[in-house]
Amino acid sequence: MKIKATSVEEAPPKKKLKTGQSNGEGKKEKISKNGESKGDKVSKKGSGAPKYGKTKNQSLPTNLKKPGVKSNSTKQLKGQKNNAKPENVDWMEFKQKKKELKLKRKQTKEGYDVITRAKKMGEDLRKKNLKADEKTNLINQLHNLLKSKGHYSKFLLAHDTARIVQWLLKYSSEAIINEISIEIIPSTVDMLQSKYGSHCVKRLLKYGSTDIRRKVVDSMMGHSVKLVSHSISAPIVEYAYSTWATPLQKQLLLQEFFGELYTNSKDNDVKHISDVYKNDRSLKTATLGAAKANLVRILNKSLLDSGLVQTLLCQFLGECTEEDRKEMIGQLASHIVVISNSKDGARAAMQCIWHGSNKDRKIIMKKIKEHLLDLCKHEHGHCVIITLLDCIDDTVLLHKIVLSDILKFSKELAVDDWGRKVLLWLVAPADSSKFHPLFINELIAGREASTCKKTPEIRRKEILDYSISTLFDLVRSDSSFWLSNASLAMELVAIIKSGAGDDLVHSSIVDVIIQPDWMTKENNKEISGIENAGIHMALKKLVQFDKTRSERNESTFGSVLINKLEADTVKHWLSTNRGCFFLVALYENGCETTQNKMKTKLKKHVQVLKKQSSQGAKILLSKIS
Repeated sequence: MKIKATSVEEAPPKKKLKTGQSNGEGKKEKISKNGESKGDKVSKKGSGAPKYGKTKNQSLPTNLKKPGVKSNSTKQLKGQKNNAKPENVDWMEFKQKKKELKLKRKQTKEGYDVITRAKKMGEDLRKKNLKADEKTNLINQLHNLLKSKGHYSKFLLAHDTARIVQWLLKYSSEAIINEISIEIIPSTVDMLQSKYGSHCVKRLLKYGSTDIRRKVVDSMMGHSVKLVSHSISAPIVEYAYSTWATPLQKQLLLQEFFGELYTNSKDNDVKHISDVYKNDRSLKTATLGAAKANLVRILNKSLLDSGLVQTLLCQFLGECTEEDRKEMIGQLASHIVVISNSKDGARAAMQCIWHGSNKDRKIIMKKIKEHLLDLCKHEHGHCVIITLLDCIDDTVLLHKIVLSDILKFSKELAVDDWGRKVLLWLVAPADSSKFHPLFINELIAGREASTCKKTPEIRRKEILDYSISTLFDLVRSDSSFWLSNASLAMELVAIIKSGAGDDLVHSSIVDVIIQPDWMTKENNKEISGIENAGIHMALKKLVQFDKTRSERNESTFGSVLINKLEADTVKHWLSTNRGCFFLVALYENGCETTQNKMKTKLKKHVQVLKKQSSQGAKILLSKIS
């Protein structure tokens, strides 16, 4: 039998001691996770082994910690200690002491008594059941408490006390408002940049006298760039600029954006950015550079809803280099709706459309789509929509994004003063009888300076082809709507003239006007439709267009009308002056067949016609005799 030899050096493995177990010498030794004692880890001095370093084929012990780092167990113990809730605590007493401490801290502040009294009086002032005499006495007491002691300037900037000043400005007499304004106007710039003080400035503008408003706007001089580019002050400055500022004040506030030269010194002759370098062209680069820097600063904060900024933008885009214009348009494309709410802003938006790339125009159309109806009905925004219709070459995309929605809301636009202009541009573009010649010339100049490739005629024909069938369907389905007032009737005529002769459209119109009881409103009075001056004029224009229809061999309005004209309607028309004149126009513009049919129908009513003393009856009688 073989016996395995064991070396003397080999020894049986030692059993690992548990934490806290004696090592045989009467001392407890801490044991790490890997079974080594703490003493094994620390080398003796001068042994040559590194204290905490690694030797070859030797890894660093995992349980060693850097000096100064606390163990997790200590953290846990501390956490347990902190989370421990005190026992037998009277929470009501604790809260009461906390409240008393808070009150003591407030009482140490300067003017605590004044603030407390003022807040109590302010709350009483808001009561609806307060009598006039009591309100007046309370206002006087409150004003006497605050005036000439520097309290107003401190009250303006706090959330609770600023309301007291607002109530005083709202309910006080003119004399008290004047006294308050003397104290707070010097702090206008600080108030405008305060979340709560800005409301006091607005109340001062709203309830103050003309002289107070002028002083408030004057106090903004020298700070307009800073205030317009501040998120809190910008809306109040816009309110002051657009509502209360005089033309000269607007001009001086605008100058500050042309460079630091105009921050403290103003020039009454500088009304436009080009006036700065009119006599010295070397100033052009610096002036435009300063204007651009200020605009970029405002653009980065999206504070474009300001008449002052939009005026600057319009002037800058008209004077800057092509490179700067492209850069600015690229940033403005997504803000096109915001800048279209003023005259100068709409002109700036129109320049973005004329000089923008195809990508910019697509972004503009997508942004406009969300607010299309509001823009079409806006005094200045409708010009931007018309510019799109006038210069966009991609009419397929234009129809998909913009034109389809215009046609969808045709009736709503037709009854609006500005929306009507957009609808008329579809069927009668650049018609000087419907659009101001200056506006037409402005569109022509912008289109010629743009990158448009299609001719206006081709573009307008494509837009009309998309529109006319929808508009004709609207007329057929509800002709009485289009004949309910003079404005709608003129739109109806423009729609009929733009398309080919359609018997169904003519027939639907005739069915409305031949009713003897057809009534419309004029100056809030109900009158016969044929007697309405505007509708009468529109019907005459429709009849006069029959000559052009006849030359094209198309169906005429007169031929359809004369076939449906009944005796009751003829009697009613003959009894009115305008009815007779309408029949005269129908006779003069009708073909020979129409004239013969008219004579046949009217001869039965000659006696009735002879009894009429109106000028129209006499002329009609001479025509059919």
